Amino acid sequence: MTNYQAGIYKGANLVAVEERPVPEVGPNDVLLRNLRGGICGTDINIVKYGSEMGIRFEQEFGHELAGIIEAKGDNVTDLEVGMFVAVNPITAKRAGRRFCLEVGGFSQYVLIEDAKKNHNLYPLNDDVTPEEGALVEPMSVGCHGAFSVMPQVGENIVILGAGPIGLSAAAMLIGEGITNVAVVDMVDWRLEKAKEIGAKTVDTSKVSLTEGLAEAFGTVNIYGEDVPNVDAYVDAAGAAPLFQQVMQIVKPNARIAIIAVYKDEVPVSFMEVMSKEVQIVGASGYTSEDILKVINHLNNKKTKIATMVTQVYPLSEIQTAFDTAIAAKDSIKVIVDVTK
Repeated sequence: MTNYQAGIYKGANLVAVEERPVPEVGPNDVLLRNLRGGICGTDINIVKYGSEMGIRFEQEFGHELAGIIEAKGDNVTDLEVGMFVAVNPITAKRAGRRFCLEVGGFSQYVLIEDAKKNHNLYPLNDDVTPEEGALVEPMSVGCHGAFSVMPQVGENIVILGAGPIGLSAAAMLIGEGITNVAVVDMVDWRLEKAKEIGAKTVDTSKVSLTEGLAEAFGTVNIYGEDVPNVDAYVDAAGAAPLFQQVMQIVKPNARIAIIAVYKDEVPVSFMEVMSKEVQIVGASGYTSEDILKVINHLNNKKTKIATMVTQVYPLSEIQTAFDTAIAAKDSIKVIVDVTK
């Protein structure tokens, strides 16, 4: 085989499948036969608006992927042909983070440069599904955000947003034994996914945030006012009104992690931050330790995380896959099966 099929970014709301030559495998490299590619919110925003902020026109793209090692260079000693592996896109190419969105998650073959076990390729058990393998990257983002609030067993943790990152954060906490988790959203069928992974749910289209969290976790009296007994919040929603509500009801010494991408400024009362000694941290990306925690989670089947996969399209229908993901009417995580 000299060529393979690859998903190519063409412009605003336009992707295509083209043939590309199979790359030569260098002495330090691995050729991956890709199985699945996940459509990320970053991919959606870039394609939707036709920007080149992370993906250049006419380039292979996609950064959530898992596959089988097809070939390897002579200097690669800690990985074997036939291994099922997930990919860290940030370290998959020598260019690093700069072009990590162009790794080739929607391509049938991907060259992993300077391949090393638990650096850019992470072995998965054979009974992990290809769809689950493609979830390693977004789950690692959720993991990084969830554990940035230093959660402890027995604490009450709230996840804002039942999208892929919010569900991943909830799944990672529950899988690690921190089971008092509530997910907040306004879409009932998304919240059903949260219930499937073991979380409590609060539908703010039906009850106020205060009422819903009070029902889930009870209340504590602060300065003569009853507020929900929540120890930490993980914001994967990026909704300014929701965050402002959190700041109004947050209890003293609570922690808040921001993993959502906010497009607008959000007013924050530093009087509330100071008087209640609230800790607010940002969480972006992930570490190798986060990925290893996710791998352990998947290998040991700690939660039903694949429930977030709502559609799987063949590579030949990648445009439909993106149309579905961009419309966001009945989808959480859309996966592309690059073997078809």
